[in-house]
Amino acid sequence: MAIEVVEILRQTPLAEGLTDEELQAIAPLCRERRVKTGREIFEEASRGRELYIVCDGRISLEVTLPDRLVHQTERLATAVPGMVFGEISLVDGSPRSAAARALEASVLLEITSDDLRRVMDAQPRIGYIIMRNLATVLSARLRSTNLWLRNELLWSR
Repeated sequence: MAIEVVEILRQTPLAEGLTDEELQAIAPLCRERRVKTGREIFEEASRGRELYIVCDGRISLEVTLPDRLVHQTERLATAVPGMVFGEISLVDGSPRSAAARALEASVLLEITSDDLRRVMDAQPRIGYIIMRNLATVLSARLRSTNLWLRNELLWSR
């Protein structure tokens, strides 16, 4: 079954506000990646140059909590179809803040930062919209994290 890249892009927050023509310009950047259950997509603290869009399956986004005896892994979120993940490293070039692992057989679209920047430089409107959309995604995640942290602080008193 072939993936309809433009249709998948259209359903993501990354592409909100892009025209069909602009989606057609981005579609060739997307590389299909199939991941088996339990396979790691990237490690925490690894160099990140890609973002991912979930087409099918579920992806666990996890951090390691170091302990004196055992390193525990804690799930921060589960990415499901239509969700974007891996965007933080793509935006700031820093090491990955979490690991990503397939909870089940999954199909992803992978976009590299170099490819995305080339299109954004050549077509500034696309670049503006994508960066605005990434800022919206990151803001929503930060807002959610702030709420969670506030609740943790309240309940820990």
